[in-house]
Amino acid sequence: MNKIILSLCAASTLILAQSIINITPISVTALGIDESVQEQPLSIATKDKKEIELDQVIFQKDLLNSLSGVRIEQTGSVIGHMTSIRMPINTGPYYLFMQDGIPVQSSGFFNHNGLAYTTFQNAQSVEVLKGAGTALYGSDAVAAVVNVESAKTPSKTKEITIKAMGGSYGYGSGTISMSDTIDKNSAYSTDVSYMHSDGWRKHTRTDRVEANFRYDHTINNDNDVKIIANFSKTEAQQADSFNDYKNVTDGSTAASDDPNYYIALDKTDVTRKFDYARLSAEFSNYTFNDLEITLTPYIRYNRNRYVATWEGNLPSNDNKLYTLGFLQRNTYDQNWGKIIFGFDTEYTQSSLKYNQDFDVTTTGYNSKTYTAGALYDYDVNYFAIAPYLHIDYMLTNKLKLSPGLRYDYNSYAYTNNLTADSTDSSNTYYRPASRDDSYSHLSPKLALSYMPQKSLNIYLRYANGFRIPQATRLYSVKVGYENIKLDPETSNTYEIGLKKQLGKKASFDIAAYYMTIDDTVVRDSDTGGYRNGGSTIHKGIELSMQANITKEWHSRVSYSYSRHNYDNDPTYGDNEMSAAPNHLANARLFYIPSALKGLTMMSEWQYVGPYWMDDAHDAGKYGGYSIGNFKTDYLYSKKLKFFAKVTNITDKRYAVTARYAYHKEDYTPADPRSFYAGIEYKW
Repeated sequence: MNKIILSLCAASTLILAQSIINITPISVTALGIDESVQEQPLSIATKDKKEIELDQVIFQKDLLNSLSGVRIEQTGSVIGHMTSIRMPINTGPYYLFMQDGIPVQSSGFFNHNGLAYTTFQNAQSVEVLKGAGTALYGSDAVAAVVNVESAKTPSKTKEITIKAMGGSYGYGSGTISMSDTIDKNSAYSTDVSYMHSDGWRKHTRTDRVEANFRYDHTINNDNDVKIIANFSKTEAQQADSFNDYKNVTDGSTAASDDPNYYIALDKTDVTRKFDYARLSAEFSNYTFNDLEITLTPYIRYNRNRYVATWEGNLPSNDNKLYTLGFLQRNTYDQNWGKIIFGFDTEYTQSSLKYNQDFDVTTTGYNSKTYTAGALYDYDVNYFAIAPYLHIDYMLTNKLKLSPGLRYDYNSYAYTNNLTADSTDSSNTYYRPASRDDSYSHLSPKLALSYMPQKSLNIYLRYANGFRIPQATRLYSVKVGYENIKLDPETSNTYEIGLKKQLGKKASFDIAAYYMTIDDTVVRDSDTGGYRNGGSTIHKGIELSMQANITKEWHSRVSYSYSRHNYDNDPTYGDNEMSAAPNHLANARLFYIPSALKGLTMMSEWQYVGPYWMDDAHDAGKYGGYSIGNFKTDYLYSKKLKFFAKVTNITDKRYAVTARYAYHKEDYTPADPRSFYAGIEYKW
């Protein structure tokens, strides 16, 4: 079945060779196997290599913000980011970030900058499964699963590619890639890239390295193996946000307007550093008729270092994680449908050091004196295991039922390396005594798909999801929250959707969703402590349309309308949540002139609507933004390609995020107009 799907995909690719968009995309994320997106009873957005290459990806937003209902905004640390998919933009663990089908971080140690671990700048494709995940995914797959595919399929003959790119504010990058078939049973591909930027603001210099390696080997007629290695390393200076919006509109290049930030610059290294490495081996066995058995062991290393510029005392964080994981999946394919079952497990050793690097007395609200020393110092051993089952059963030749079930068990063994039940000198940070915690959850899933014709899919879907309390929420405790025990958050996603293909010319899909989240873990804006809060309701409509208008003109339009509300909250009632614009839109118009073969041009419009700056609605709304971009590439010959882009064409001054917190306004300024150009040569 998979070979048939791949053949159809290849045929459609040849037919639409001149198109920059894929009318009939294939997805691997939902069930771990290649499937036509048109046939899946869920909402999934994809972007293929051709469009990604035209995007000339520098930041995570370049890769993802053209997809319906997806909003990524960069933070002051440049490569750092926040995500909004079916939720307000946030730093919480509601998203499962993956690379090549494997999570980039353990569920108990979520980093909201998780896409920085992936080698996103060299992505081959990207997929976003919206809403709670299928039975294959557990904790953190609450609002979306984001899968970056960057392991390039090896070429049949030897290929070497060199690419260089330069741009505004000292930007420069270079990539070298190589691919070849060794013999009839073996092939490989590899790439290495380096990026540097001085940044348009002071103290925003960034250096980043990415590397990928893939080796495919056919052992015999019944067995093959795919070995993948990924590596990324980032050092990005951290600028602060602005409290005075005039600094945004005036285009100030200052790193901050907070005096405490400059105290930190004199006394500590205000830099965010991401280190990531992973090695995996996917073994596939086809010994038994209609049954594919897949075993994927992997090892992974994460390190996250930064200075918490959002805390008045500017502490530093250093978190290391070493992970051993294993994915086991079985796919039994029959005429009546298929059964997918298996389990996944991880064991992670983590160490965290949270330090006050210098003496400081904060000013303003809740001012305190902090003395240099350890604020937190602890180790955590984390274990997770989850069996799962998914069934696709054809009730008739037009009606498909897809039930699923997953059981997750997660445990922490926490060791405090400081005095048990102690506090720091400011009486702000509490260090609980060593202990063990564990959580379990059963997640049911159910979908019904009606396809009266191959080009039309009408579906209903229900998916339960959850996310366990993070290790930092359990053990990095603030004074006043010593005795609070956190429970997992649980979610229920209800969705109805329609997918329609209009021949080979166009396609569209629309999905309406209603999601509830209970026992939400919330942060006290005054103390910084965490507790289980209450419930929130998230609902909306997502629309995506792709069209090959003529041989020369193509388009992609994405739009979403959403509302995110508290549900009878003791403080905020039923208020609409902050940082949650009702409207998101992206429109792309592609021009491929027949008079100049090899040239592709794209005009892009990006819109983010107004949103509340605080949950109490005291600070009012921020107006959002609307910007335009232009991107082009020119394939001069089979070996030589030129490309360029202009972002924020009108040089609009605006904030990518705006909020009211800690009794003051807070704005992260957007990049000004920027120019980039590059060249690629193959042989």
